[in-house]
Amino acid sequence: MRTSIFFGVTAAALAALPIPAQAQQTGEDVAALKAEVARLRGELQRLEARLDAVDGKDVEPAPAPAPVATAPATAAPATTMAAAQPPAAEPVRLPTIKVRGRLQLDTNYVSRPHDSPAPTLGWSADVRRAFIGVEGIFGGGFGYRLEADVAAGPVQFTDTWLTYQDGPLTVTLGNHKTFASLDEITSDLETSLLERAAFTQAFGFERRLGLSATYGKGDVQVSAGIFADDPDTLGSGKTDDSFSLDGRLVYMPKLGDTQLHLAGSLHHRELQGLLAPLQYRARPGARTTDMRFVDTGQFSGEAETGYGLEFAAIRGPFHFASEAFWQNVTRQNLADPTFFGAYGEIGYVFAGARTRSYSKGAFGSIKPTRGLDKGGSGAWQANLRYDWLDLNSTGVRGGTQRTLGASLVWVPVEHVKFLANYLHLRVEDTPVLIGPYDDYAVDVFGVRAQYDF
Repeated sequence: MRTSIFFGVTAAALAALPIPAQAQQTGEDVAALKAEVARLRGELQRLEARLDAVDGKDVEPAPAPAPVATAPATAAPATTMAAAQPPAAEPVRLPTIKVRGRLQLDTNYVSRPHDSPAPTLGWSADVRRAFIGVEGIFGGGFGYRLEADVAAGPVQFTDTWLTYQDGPLTVTLGNHKTFASLDEITSDLETSLLERAAFTQAFGFERRLGLSATYGKGDVQVSAGIFADDPDTLGSGKTDDSFSLDGRLVYMPKLGDTQLHLAGSLHHRELQGLLAPLQYRARPGARTTDMRFVDTGQFSGEAETGYGLEFAAIRGPFHFASEAFWQNVTRQNLADPTFFGAYGEIGYVFAGARTRSYSKGAFGSIKPTRGLDKGGSGAWQANLRYDWLDLNSTGVRGGTQRTLGASLVWVPVEHVKFLANYLHLRVEDTPVLIGPYDDYAVDVFGVRAQYDF
């Protein structure tokens, strides 16, 4: 651009010079021409200096001589200012939809105490869970999830709810978990053994249709709700107008490098003349068998009241968890029995991950620092658990079951997990007789492969 200015100015100057009438120019004319060119060259250098100042300071340039007035002196500042503007944000499109799911394949071996002929003992395999669903947000604080288990038989709804969130408050309407037990609240993707503690199954902890609210701020989380029954029971045609009130209080401070968990829960259910009587029982740590070695059988009740205590701690690769739960049943004109369950667990992440995660009153996943996809060996965890279930109480006999278990967990990459556990059960004073025996031992070995998305 500046070269064109030079030629333009020079041409204008030459046009302004007087042209001699004679074809031959004298030495005086040549000297005058050289002097004029030198003057114009100096003028051009001054113009270039001023243009440099405009480029560096974004100031308005001085007017140029008429022959070069067409030079776009302000183009560079305009371009600089336009480039400084932030890009326009993409609008959020509502509602959002995210597909989610999980698959768990189990194989178990349950020994035959005293050569029991029960058909589902021994080796067996099953699709433990096959969830498929969607979740997302509508906007205005509203969210949703629609999920079903299609593993076997009729489709069963799992998490099927609408939520409203306003800061630390979340209100949930639909089929979701009641507020009992750390082991139950923790996702089945992240359990330490194939199955949860025996008392969570025996006392019927499950998802139910209800309305609940959770308020979490800082180290405290409070949850409460009112629930009917599960959709399968309500849709079975049986008379069931029972309802329950459930609540849980969690205190989860961080003390240095240690994450603590202290919680208590309360459950009260009015059976309201429920036609199906109560029955508490539990499988031996394997869902692939229909055998229950502890079982109260059916008995009448007007209401049940349960209360639980929880304690857990995580420090680096170690974690510890323990719970106790009491379930009392109110019976008309009969003594009120109280049943009990508890467990204690310790675990250690010995390779490939820093810790077992924890959030909002529940254990989370183990995330490998170097999975197979990054040239590592994934994350490895070992766990030990002692589990106790007592279904013997006043007027009701269901037996006692003590379980000592060990497990090994391998997470090769995120969202893929392999788990193996061995359990040794001691069953005593049970109404489930094996021949003449009400006291016997059972060994269980199980393996699971799972993935989620």
